[in-house]
Amino acid sequence: MSTLTEQVKQLAHDVGFAAVGITHPDKLENLPHGWIGQVRLLQRPDEELPSVRSIIIMAFHLWDQIFNLNVIAPRSVHLGEGSSVDPFHGYFLTYEIMKNKAWRIIDFLQQNGFEAKYSVGIPLKPIAVQCGLGWQGKNTLLITPQHGPRVNLIAVLTNAELKADKPFLDDLCGDCTKCVEACPAQALSAYKCQINHCIVYSLECPDTPEVPQDVRHLEERLTPRPSSHSYLECSICMDVCPFGEPVPKRAGPVKKQKAPLKSFVL
Repeated sequence: MSTLTEQVKQLAHDVGFAAVGITHPDKLENLPHGWIGQVRLLQRPDEELPSVRSIIIMAFHLWDQIFNLNVIAPRSVHLGEGSSVDPFHGYFLTYEIMKNKAWRIIDFLQQNGFEAKYSVGIPLKPIAVQCGLGWQGKNTLLITPQHGPRVNLIAVLTNAELKADKPFLDDLCGDCTKCVEACPAQALSAYKCQINHCIVYSLECPDTPEVPQDVRHLEERLTPRPSSHSYLECSICMDVCPFGEPVPKRAGPVKKQKAPLKSFVL
């Protein structure tokens, strides 16, 4: 009979995650925490689930650039006369997919009597290294041997005592600097990202004055925008990485339609 750990890992693969690893809170030291720019607050696993005993990190393979789609509502969404929704609201396609898949693991653990919840608010990349999924490369992203950096991560925190994996101890970047050289905004140096120069950060923080105007101009020129309220995040540092299979050629900016389309096929 398979163990609970084996069942959890098999289920994660069955629902569509490319890789899964497990670690324990006592194996994690000196994790980054606090605000990352104006985008995300990183917390410790036990801040999100005080009873946590195991952290499951799952990697979703970004096999098409459409997974980088963000859909953003206008800053004031009118519901009717005298009513509006504020503030700014939106959805990142990959997170919506991953959360949906993670609920299958959460439901399985809860059906077996354990607490469980998903998280994207803990330091996923360094924890994924501890889970044995890969290493943090010169682009600061998690790089997996199978898919390179073309993955996104989500965690499930649980009070179930699962078997921990061995950490990934190698750094396979070697002398390669393709990601550093390819960044159009020159946001990268080896293993560091100057976040206010990153095009993704510029897109996520459209009003902050800390992003230089030349980066704003690059963002506007290079970002594909399928509609007036959506965009594809920059993935150039992922695309050039020699690890893993490449995704199809990156699309350029989408020109605005001169007239609205009358119909389309789903």
